[in-house]
Amino acid sequence: MNTVHGGLDEAELRALGLSDHQVIDFSSSVNPLGPSPRVRKAAAEADLSSYPDRHSLFLREKLAERLGVQTENILVGNGSTELIHLLARACLRPGEKCLIFQPTFGEYEAAASLAGAETVSILAGERLDFQWSMTAAIRAIEQVGPRLAFLCNPNNPTGAYLGRGPVDAIRKAVAGSGLLMLDDAYMPLADHRWDTTPLLKSGGVAILRSMTKDHALAGVRLGYVVAEPDLIAVMRELQPSWSVNAVAQAAGLAALSDEAHLEEARRVVTESKRYLSRELEALGIAANDSAANFILAKVGSAADVRTALLRRGIAVRDCTSFGLSEHIRIGIRQREECEKLVEALGEVMAGGR
Repeated sequence: MNTVHGGLDEAELRALGLSDHQVIDFSSSVNPLGPSPRVRKAAAEADLSSYPDRHSLFLREKLAERLGVQTENILVGNGSTELIHLLARACLRPGEKCLIFQPTFGEYEAAASLAGAETVSILAGERLDFQWSMTAAIRAIEQVGPRLAFLCNPNNPTGAYLGRGPVDAIRKAVAGSGLLMLDDAYMPLADHRWDTTPLLKSGGVAILRSMTKDHALAGVRLGYVVAEPDLIAVMRELQPSWSVNAVAQAAGLAALSDEAHLEEARRVVTESKRYLSRELEALGIAANDSAANFILAKVGSAADVRTALLRRGIAVRDCTSFGLSEHIRIGIRQREECEKLVEALGEVMAGGR
């Protein structure tokens, strides 16, 4: 199953006569400051001649210390996408039910389908600003009895962000039949963040985190999952050897030591998102109230707008693959870059295709 993702496509850029350094990438929602200087230094100094630690022990120990869990509770992976597929293979058997809160990241359905599971969706519509009805969600969970449920929070691409109470209610409902996978990928750069790790004490949940987003490590691929040791052990058996390379492990350790860089990124996201929301409204573009470091904007034909912007050196995410053919997702970048986006989008929306 070929899942659509954000990020630049070299073949497409060549066809348009562009190179990646000529394009500002708003299609992927990562730390707008890029990797911290500490991360760049650590990555450059990684030992390329030796095999990496197959179990990422030092990184798992650092994460365990920070999260207040044991190293046996953590599995590090080659980005969160690998971990999603490992989790689906560990939890699902052909014909079993997998429940997905939609519209959302396409890899959940891809992973469940490859495991042979039947997927069931709980859909949040535009009419309710893409917020799920908790009453309907709990009822659906009780009726379906899923072995695995996927919830992205804050959600990609809508930016909807559920609080502790609703998430715990979902966890409890799913626990009767299976496991809730809570994807925290966008939490570190979200508004009004709350700590999900206490949910682990109640059981029935696996928490997924992507260091790609908050530390801008998309190029090396790094993520981790926190869950019960028995589940982690099964996933580790399914994981290929040396899945996480030496550069990624070194970069991850360095990223965890630079909280100031992440805090500055949060400040930039807050300022730039406020600016973008105001300017989109001035252009007459409807945008949802996103808690994440991206904005979902309704622009008409998302495919046409994306192409027109790309010709101007601006990349955004066409959300057609999410079932939202009139929407684009705009990752939050630094203010001066956002100003260039607004200028280009103004031209496009005025008819400059």
